[in-house]
Amino acid sequence: MKKFEIEVKKVEGYCSCDYTPGDKFYAEGLKTPSRAICGGAYMVLFPMQTALHSGSVFNFEDNPKSKTKLSCPDDGKVSFKITLLDG
Repeated sequence: MKKFEIEVKKVEGYCSCDYTPGDKFYAEGLKTPSRAICGGAYMVLFPMQTALHSGSVFNFEDNPKSKTKLSCPDDGKVSFKITLLDG
């Protein structure tokens, strides 16, 4: 099963989930991460997880099997990176 790492890259100002840069979440396939994650943030992350799971690559990224600068819908105060770890 394909595995994903979701990493908090940036936090500016208040985050209701108290995320800090470097926090990591892991998911398999199209399942939600193994630990609780903010629903608003996951609305942004899940389409990228689905794309990577389906074989998409992002050739403009340093790692084509990752997508960076995915911002929380709360004014972009928190940004994430999702990476396909294998597959």
